[in-house]
Amino acid sequence: MKGKPVIYPVHLTATYKFKQSDDLIDVVQNRSGFLYSRWDNPSVVEVENELAALEGADKALGFGSGMAAITTALVANIKAGHRIVATRQLYGATFEFLNEVLPKLNVETVFADCWDTDRLLREIETGVDILYLETPTNPLLRIVDVAPLARAARKKDALVMLDSTFASPINQKPLGLGVDVVIHSATKYIGGHHDITAGFLCCNRPHFENLWTHRKILGGVMDPMSAFLASRGLKTLELRVQRQNKSALHIAEFLETHTKIKTVYYPGLKSHPDHEIAKKQLAGFGGMLSFEIDGNFDQTKGFMDRLSHVKLATSLGGVTSLANQPITNTHAALSPQDRSKAGIGENLVRLSVGIEPVETLIGDLKEALKNV
Repeated sequence: MKGKPVIYPVHLTATYKFKQSDDLIDVVQNRSGFLYSRWDNPSVVEVENELAALEGADKALGFGSGMAAITTALVANIKAGHRIVATRQLYGATFEFLNEVLPKLNVETVFADCWDTDRLLREIETGVDILYLETPTNPLLRIVDVAPLARAARKKDALVMLDSTFASPINQKPLGLGVDVVIHSATKYIGGHHDITAGFLCCNRPHFENLWTHRKILGGVMDPMSAFLASRGLKTLELRVQRQNKSALHIAEFLETHTKIKTVYYPGLKSHPDHEIAKKQLAGFGGMLSFEIDGNFDQTKGFMDRLSHVKLATSLGGVTSLANQPITNTHAALSPQDRSKAGIGENLVRLSVGIEPVETLIGDLKEALKNV
């Protein structure tokens, strides 16, 4: 065939055939090809290589979900008696895993507020095997000052992991800040179209084999069609994120001056407590923002129900703007006490800005706020 496809094909196969036994043996022993798609699949490897290059990593690994990536990364690097230091402001399911599942394996997690760098440094000095960070945080968009924490953890020979989902590879490069393993829920910005559930780990070679082996054993692999759609998403990622950065800042500035909005959380605003860190650490301030309605739960719920263009839905990072109340879904599993500690109130709204005209989005928000 003289011509070749512009787009890498989808390899919908679970297994691979060989003409000779020696060829199969070589693949089993040396991973010189493909044997079984729980190990590797050509479509998955293709998108892994694309993301690794974008993230500035040696390698990437695809997973069936962001949580599959998170749990595999942690399980691959813990043993009984280990101590994890983590920021308290985490995705709800991550907090559940650290707070409820890992103690059953005799693994301790110490939580500290993400803005309390001194406390985090003290906990690292006390003892740490894994430092687990997430920035920007979900849902209050706090920015962790990563570099000094990573330096301190490495002095203790600890592994540094960072969930960079909210930033995307366009706005943040964690490996350059001293992070060992970068985590992405590809369901969000990387996929970008609300049509896949997937995750990635990005790392350099010293950490790859351990993570690959545990993915193979635990089985949370990415399927070929999700890999194909994630690759499609990467092709427009920079364009989408740049648009979302710009629109989110415009919306945050509008909301900050609105009489029915109590507080706006967006790192691009000068009023944000981590604005200076964000300017230093991020290439763009992101397409996510949160804000507090000047009202109670029912008034906030009424505002949500009056939105017409912005969709009431969980998830984020896609071409369509989505909004939710974290108390009712993303952080519903947290106890009221843990939500309070994380600063998540009943009047908080999280907004994922899509690529629609920003005037349309502001008009929708303005109309929904009228009757609050």
